[in-house]
Amino acid sequence: MADKPKGLHTYRLDRESLEQLYQKYGRPGEIAPGVKAPRKRTVAPEREPGAVPLLEQE
Repeated sequence: MADKPKGLHTYRLDRESLEQLYQKYGRPGEIAPGVKAPRKRTVAPEREPGAVPLLEQE
């Protein structure tokens, strides 16, 4: 028997239950019900756009 990852739960919802969840929490791509998330995500202040982290060398 394959081991399932701990903390991962999957559910199959019917259409009505899914619509109730969307009404309460919003659809994917929304930060709140009816409020679309901005396309551009904020960048951490210590990283510039396009910056590549350097790997430590011994």
